[in-house]
Amino acid sequence: MRKMKQIEITVRLDEDIKSAIEKLEKQGFKKIRESNIDDIYMTNLDEEICEEKIQEFLKNAVLLRKLELENEVIKKLTYKNKEFNSEGDVISEQKVNVGCDDLEKAKRLFECLKFKELVEVKYHVIVYKKDNKEFAFQQVDNLGTLIEYENEEDFSEKSIEEINSTKEKMYQEILATNIKITDELDVKKAYELIRNRL
Repeated sequence: MRKMKQIEITVRLDEDIKSAIEKLEKQGFKKIRESNIDDIYMTNLDEEICEEKIQEFLKNAVLLRKLELENEVIKKLTYKNKEFNSEGDVISEQKVNVGCDDLEKAKRLFECLKFKELVEVKYHVIVYKKDNKEFAFQQVDNLGTLIEYENEEDFSEKSIEEINSTKEKMYQEILATNIKITDELDVKKAYELIRNRL
């Protein structure tokens, strides 16, 4: 079975989250869910990390995720196979997910295999939807508020030009809501947190 290749953009909010949400609600967006996410990235690369190697470390990382919804807790292991362009921006990604009841034991198992914790990313998510658009506000500890916008289409057969064009269109759709955002198209939470501590 062929895995889907999906794309997303993650932009940095440049105004208060309350005012951004009010703008969406006035345009008919409805809140559909809230959650808390705790991601621990683990890597088996045994070398010194520097800014030039952050993406390599993340590409070789396994993610231990705890997702807390209103009445459900989901735990899983995830590997994200990301494709980058020459500027280091993510073009697309394919995910492999495996359910895991005990993340502590999973972490100990990976440590036995010489993996070590690379970074922990904790954030609160509030998702608003209208028609086929879902904007996920992500309030990330030690980073600020981001908006993630995923495209549900399968981009496996699309060219880089088509992917870039779609991402630009998605960026314009966020701008069309009059929410103030920076000009970054691809803010990577784990990358930024690792870079900030170097």
